[in-house]
Amino acid sequence: MVKRTSNVQLINTVSAINASFINIGDTHEACPETRAIALQKEGETFQGELEFEDYSIFSQKKNLPKTKPKVIKHTINHQPNIYVQNVNVIALSSSSIMQVGNLNHISAESRILHIRYVIAED
Repeated sequence: MVKRTSNVQLINTVSAINASFINIGDTHEACPETRAIALQKEGETFQGELEFEDYSIFSQKKNLPKTKPKVIKHTINHQPNIYVQNVNVIALSSSSIMQVGNLNHISAESRILHIRYVIAED
């Protein structure tokens, strides 16, 4: 990876949560992971605990391709610097990355289980 200098004037971010990050500069590897259970229930409040182990989505193996495609890439950077004036980000969530610079390898994973309990209408 050819190293470059990142020059950033302003990054305005409202929210960055759940294994998300903002990075200025070169990064060799990024592997953000998120596991979350989102529970929404009508009526009474929920009491008790939810465990990741109780739901198979969190224990399943990643479904990655068996072989990597062969890619031949040749990049010429005409400038040794990356110049960024202004970036406005409303939100980053669930293993997302806002990167200014080189990123050699990324393996991001987000597993979110949404559970909604709705009161049946008569």
